[in-house]
Amino acid sequence: MGGRTVTTHPWLGPAWDPSGDVVALQQEMNRLFEALLGLVPGSGQAAGVAWAPPMDVCDGPTALRVLVELPGLTQEQIGIEVTKGTLRIRGERPPDPHLAQDQLVRLERRCGAFARSLPLPAGVDAEAIRATYRDGVLEIWIPKRLEATPHIIAVENN
Repeated sequence: MGGRTVTTHPWLGPAWDPSGDVVALQQEMNRLFEALLGLVPGSGQAAGVAWAPPMDVCDGPTALRVLVELPGLTQEQIGIEVTKGTLRIRGERPPDPHLAQDQLVRLERRCGAFARSLPLPAGVDAEAIRATYRDGVLEIWIPKRLEATPHIIAVENN
């Protein structure tokens, strides 16, 4: 099939709310248009060499897990903050000082400032967010509050 990957999604059940998918689609379209126009994602500001690292978000029973690919960065070059219910990830990848511009044939690795934003759903504990960075991957755990996780009640015999 020409190297195309087909992604399948499990059935989301009767509690599925399509408005979340519409919001996610709108955010992705905004990000794509901003990238095409050379804008910093989420800011509407021109950014010359702005780039947006790929980000995956996984929803588990007790936490959201965010994975961001940031190869070549150090921990000091990454900033994470939560403001008004939005997780913001920022940083900057400096140009490789070993690249001689006059010898450069092709340049595909992006450098410069980046910013990614993720609106946090209700029911997460923003005060307990933790992050790790290993092998070029930033991993952020966003725990859900206890009352946000389903409580399963066992049916007993009389």
